[in-house]
Amino acid sequence: MLKMQKVLNVIKTVIILAFLILYASCKVTKRVNIIEEGTYSLKRYTSKSGFSSINVKAYDFEYKNDLNAGLTINNIYYDLNFNKEEKTVPLHIVASPKNKFNVRFFFPSRYSVNVKEFTLNQGDSIVIKAYLKEDNRPVY
Repeated sequence: MLKMQKVLNVIKTVIILAFLILYASCKVTKRVNIIEEGTYSLKRYTSKSGFSSINVKAYDFEYKNDLNAGLTINNIYYDLNFNKEEKTVPLHIVASPKNKFNVRFFFPSRYSVNVKEFTLNQGDSIVIKAYLKEDNRPVY
């Protein structure tokens, strides 16, 4: 019984250390630059882990409510989905560095938002928040 207790303590310690190492390696260290275009913001961070990623989320422009908008990244379609608390789950994409990306958000009865083309460098973590304005034009 005492031997089993020691084994369990060692396993707990290993799990805690693994979690701490994972957390420390994913932590974003510094913000490089911010682009504000009125209908979106693009923030570029540098991560310690060296992985490159794109994180996106969409909001209603007027009230800042979450929108489960559709989007395309380099003409590949993605959906933003809601979780159990009715909050939009941000889309997280691990991407290849040294590539150029075009991002477009869209939602029914909203003007689409086109993010200016950007390049993803090694270790960059890009966070894009799009704010879609209401489109009152009649649908035919």
